[in-house]
Parts: sequence; structure tokens; C-alpha cells
Amino acid sequence: MDALHALLTGLVDFAGLFPPASLEMGPAVRAYGSYRQGPHAGMLGAFVVPAMRLEEFGTELDDVESGADARPWPLSVISGDLVDGDIVRALRFVRTGEQGPAAQVVAIEARAASAGAVMRLATLVPRSLTLAIELPQSLGRDERRAVLSAVKAAGRIAKLRTGGVTADAIPSPEVLAELVWDCARAGVPFKATAGLHHPVRAEQPLTYDAGSPRTVMHGFLNLFLAAAIAWKAARTDQAASPPEAVARLLEEREPSSFTLEGASIRWRGLVIPAADIAGARSGLARTFGSCSFVEPVSELQALGWISADAAPHALTDRPETP
Repeated sequence: MDALHALLTGLVDFAGLFPPASLEMGPAVRAYGSYRQGPHAGMLGAFVVPAMRLEEFGTELDDVESGADARPWPLSVISGDLVDGDIVRALRFVRTGEQGPAAQVVAIEARAASAGAVMRLATLVPRSLTLAIELPQSLGRDERRAVLSAVKAAGRIAKLRTGGVTADAIPSPEVLAELVWDCARAGVPFKATAGLHHPVRAEQPLTYDAGSPRTVMHGFLNLFLAAAIAWKAARTDQAASPPEAVARLLEEREPSSFTLEGASIRWRGLVIPAADIAGARSGLARTFGSCSFVEPVSELQALGWISADAAPHALTDRPETP
């Protein structure tokens, strides 16, 4: 098994409608369509869209030429405060491909702050769809574990917020290690969202605005490889605190500390086999949402991890600047 394939396949859900990119619907739809036809389409997951904008999405999709790609576009729908209506809207949305590409809702994402709220959401969303429950960052550890137990009982997944457009939205490596470990111990897969455009933890601008404040942001290689370690450890260890390697890996800022070795990825002498990465992608760390697909692809190219022979796509997914 190839470790890079296990790590990257379907890794990035495209959330170009959301900050900091905040693309208009038309450019976001066209960009995603371009990615699906591009050389790195294997990295691409679902198109992320707010429930309130599904009809707008459908209108733009009707103007896209299907071409040779007959696969339905997978959609992950974000519910807002009016969650019941948003879920109904998502379940009713259908695009058969009679005009433009077909599209299919495969996931619904919603917030829940209690076990009761999780169970209620689970009754509204069919088991044929993924339901990702976002855990509020304000939850204490005991409250979080109670919510995760309910997510496990309902057979759903968690959603972990890993960043944002302000520095205080980014959890520390220690907090993120606890989140990942709690999910691993509970046997609850998660989707990550926000602040993961870059492969390796580093100081980055928070937005695309000129003169944007900068802060240290998490890297997706750090997170998903740390999850592979947590996933394997949790199969035999139910300690309250995460393994030391999980937190240390999340703190790593040196790109050269990660080495591709075919059937494994090595980090500072620790070998992470492809089988563990694949197991974690299935059983723990599923995907991450990013408002850019360009940045993950181009920065992996710069690291020499994927081919730089072709541009990631024909469009930009950064907002236009004056």
C-alpha cells in the first residue's frame, strides 16, 4: 500500500464559499468543476455549501458543462441556526444531471452542544448520509466526552474546528491533541475544518487581505499523521491523556522532518505505515474542509510530495483583489 495515496485520497473538501476566500457561487462552482478534471482530482472530496444557498448552487451548476465526467458532484451541506429547515432543504435537493452535472448530498454538518441535541439531529438525518456534529470549542472535557459518546451511539462523526480568521479561533497543539485523542478513544471519526490550507504547522497570514495579521496555524500533514498515531494507540491504550507523540507531531514546524518512504511516512525516526494511515483515514480522521484547493496542492508540490508537472487547475480560488 502506498502511504501517500492512503493519506491524500479524497482528503480536501472544497469550501471556497467560506472565509477567508469567500468566493461568489459562480467562481466557486467553476473552480470545483476544474479541480474534478485536473491532475490532482484524487485529493478532492465534497463541495461544501450552506443549506440556504443550495438553490443558488443548483442554478450555477446548470450552467456547467458535464463533459466526460459523469460522476455526481458530492455535496456536504452546512446547516445554520434553523437546523430543522436546513436539513429538510438538504434532503429535498436533487440534481439529476438533465442540465449540467448531477449532484448528490452525501453529508450534512450541524452543531450540537449536548448528547440530547446529538440524538435529536441523528433522528432527522438518514443513516445513508454522513452527519458531522461540530463540537463547540467552549465545551469542557467531560462535556465533550459526553457529546462524543452520543455521536458514537448514533453512529455519526464529529467535526473539529482547527482554525479561523482570528488567532483565538485556533486551538493550541495541546488542545487539538486532546480533541483527536478523545475521538480516537471514543471510536468516533471526525472531519476537521478551517485553518488547514498548509501541509506543515507554520506562521501564516490569517486572511488573503494585504497586511493581514499573521499567526501560527496547524498543518494538515501534522494533523492527519498525528491522527494515524492516535488511531493505532487507541486500539490498545485508553489512557486519559494523548500519547506524547501526538502532541509533539502537532507542534512540528520543520518540513524536512517528514519523509516519504513508499509504504510509510517517517517523522523524526518514527515510522508511520500506510496501513495505519489508511486505518486512520477510515476510522478517525476522514477529511478536512478548506476554502482553497490550490494551496494544499501547490505546497505539496513545493515539498516534492506530488508531481509539479501540471498546475493544480486553470482557475484561482483566491478572491479577486483590487
